[in-house]
Amino acid sequence: MTAMVNDKCICGKYLESERIQLCPISKGEAINVWYLIVCKEEAQPIGRIGMVHCHPEWKNTQLQIVIHNEEKRGKGYGMEALELLEKYIFDVLAYQRISVQITDFNKKAIRFFKKAGYKLEGVQEQGYFYKDKFYDIILLRLLWKEYYEAKFL
Repeated sequence: MTAMVNDKCICGKYLESERIQLCPISKGEAINVWYLIVCKEEAQPIGRIGMVHCHPEWKNTQLQIVIHNEEKRGKGYGMEALELLEKYIFDVLAYQRISVQITDFNKKAIRFFKKAGYKLEGVQEQGYFYKDKFYDIILLRLLWKEYYEAKFL
């Protein structure tokens, strides 16, 4: 799907939109597959998105996303990257499930994924320890059926 030519990313249709490209940065580690989110206008990376804890045999993966460039946050780049990767995961890899784990203090990320159609699956109480304090982890998921119904029906 994707190749590097003269250190430039050549992305397939599932990893490119009008404004961004998802360029692979992982090398050989099948359980975690990371992509740079590259803004085409400036030809600069603005963040990264990754499939972590991929389980091809179980047809599921977890996702993580971050837009490092603060000027690009809130402008739809993250949602675009998420939609590209979802399409790849469901249409090409034929996975059935995507999940995310978000600390309860990251309200923006929780809203982001809920806006994208992810459903609350549960709460892992005190599942994250940071700066001498425990936090809950919010568990969200998107199933292929929900993705298909939201996008195509």
